[in-house]
Amino acid sequence: MEEPALVYLAVGILGGVLGYLPTKGVVKNVGIPTDERGNEIAKVAAARTLEVVLLVTVVSLYYSLTMAKDSLCTGILSALLALIFFGNLTLRIYYGRKM
Repeated sequence: MEEPALVYLAVGILGGVLGYLPTKGVVKNVGIPTDERGNEIAKVAAARTLEVVLLVTVVSLYYSLTMAKDSLCTGILSALLALIFFGNLTLRIYYGRKM
């Protein structure tokens, strides 16, 4: 990797940590109550995001198989698709038993 890429990566990770920790502290210490509407919006947003990620992965996999014919890219995308699919299935089973 080039030096600017490492700097961007480090700044991104540091910014994420510095954004997450104060927010977590404020919510924990101040006690901002979670509302039911916000939880439902978060659930719907997470479901739609998963659908978009799956769609993009499938389209990318199809393109990699038919047009690019790149075996490394196909293997990575296949592993990603399997991870998303089985991860979603595992979480559905887990929460189905928990709730």
